[in-house]
Amino acid sequence: MKRHIPLLVFVISAAIGLSLTYVILDRERAVERREFEILAEEAVDRIRGRTEQNFSLIAATHSFFEADGGAMSRAKFQSFALGLFLKGHLSGMQGIGFAKLMQTGREDEASLALQQNYELERQVWPETDQAHRTPIILLEPLDLRNKAALGFDMFSDETRRKAMLASADTFTVKVSAPVMLVQEITEEKQTGFLAYLPLASEEEAAGEKLNGEESIQGFVYAPFRAGDLHKAALTSPTPVPVLVNTTDVTDEQPEHLYTSEDYEARAAEAENLVTRQIEVGGRIWEISVIEAASKDNAFLYWRTFMLGSISLLFSAALAVSIRSRLRAREANQRLKEMSEKTIQEKDLMLQEMKHRIKNSIARILAIARQTAGASESLEEFNDSFSSRLQAMANAQDLLTRSRWSKADLKALLLQELEQVFGEGAKGIKLAGPAVQLNETGTHALGLVFHELATNAMKYSDVFADDGRFEVIWKVLPAKKGKQLELDWLEETGKVIEAPKNFGFGSRLMEALVAGEMNGKIDRQFTEKGVAIRISVPLV
Repeated sequence: MKRHIPLLVFVISAAIGLSLTYVILDRERAVERREFEILAEEAVDRIRGRTEQNFSLIAATHSFFEADGGAMSRAKFQSFALGLFLKGHLSGMQGIGFAKLMQTGREDEASLALQQNYELERQVWPETDQAHRTPIILLEPLDLRNKAALGFDMFSDETRRKAMLASADTFTVKVSAPVMLVQEITEEKQTGFLAYLPLASEEEAAGEKLNGEESIQGFVYAPFRAGDLHKAALTSPTPVPVLVNTTDVTDEQPEHLYTSEDYEARAAEAENLVTRQIEVGGRIWEISVIEAASKDNAFLYWRTFMLGSISLLFSAALAVSIRSRLRAREANQRLKEMSEKTIQEKDLMLQEMKHRIKNSIARILAIARQTAGASESLEEFNDSFSSRLQAMANAQDLLTRSRWSKADLKALLLQELEQVFGEGAKGIKLAGPAVQLNETGTHALGLVFHELATNAMKYSDVFADDGRFEVIWKVLPAKKGKQLELDWLEETGKVIEAPKNFGFGSRLMEALVAGEMNGKIDRQFTEKGVAIRISVPLV
């Protein structure tokens, strides 16, 4: 019997060691699985965020049409659209355009519009048995792909027609099922989809009715190449090392939308697969995510295999087992806590994103209306509106770099001055301590600095030999926390008279400082220039 004790101890030690090895291996695989799920969630959120960002551009274009009363010439629309495209906002959009709603039989109106806008002799196509038509009469940028689509009657196609009718019912952005865009005129073709937002007619006689009481002039729309959209989402600002397969599962028969290169080859051997569904313009997309590259499991789990080997060689397997089990339990608890925290942060991020997008759209719409009311010409409106949107975009960019936490006051100020004065901004004296602004303060002060810099460019000669231009700020103690006090000083040789009436820019600054930041702005005009003091609480 004693002869068998060493063998018995060895067998028990080996059994304990192998059992422990299997448990730890399982835990490591669970951690790996959760890390991949977090990566997959990021990829899905990027695709969702990219589409929502592009939909906000459609809404902004819709507001531009509304501000112009719907009577949009190609020159005006091209100038507006070019501003969007130069700022890199395409992100999978093939372009943005307008399709006019008209009764069948009035196609000559569309042909005339194409001739006037693009000097293009083209009839509305294809033939249709529908009572209405929606030919594309405006589409930018005018490249070879988009030129091929001009005059196309989207209402003649059932897939596109369903999306337009759904959009007309709710007056919200609606997306079509996957289609092959008429822009796909090259050998490299991609599946696409279209997003529509109806443009209401202020006068009933100027529009048409589809399936509701509201009279509609047409649809602001954007064609998307699904491949370009996904690639932009998954590679910017940094690549996400995953492969995706996206399918539209809204209808009974799912329709393929996009598949990453090498997805099919990797799908059979992929260890992890995450599938999520998102809502995009009334459609349901199902996104399947796998790893972009296989892993060397032997190298990945080398600690586990080493522990198993050591367990077979040493008789202290019981002590190792107890210690390892405790570690496994702690790792499991941390994994559970990390999973719960990740889910909470994801939900909070999604809600915050929706809230920010709604606020941004509301602010853009308000600025568009107010700027339109204060502008004497479309060119003046376009310049003012574009510059104010750029100021908002600059503030948003600073916040995005810090994951929406804080933005540096000096960086924000210098960014707006460089936008207006270019290289001349380096000659402006900027002095003050480091100040971190929250989201509200960043957006508000970004627009305020833009308005002040624009006024200085228009009315002051601050860069003359006898000129003086400086911005100095300090942080003072207040009853509740701290207060930022910023002095904006412009001195010049020429006499500056105080304005008798304040325009929209001044009212906007007052609303931003007093209404959004609970502060105040004081303006003092002297013979040499103007001194402006902004006092706001720091949160």
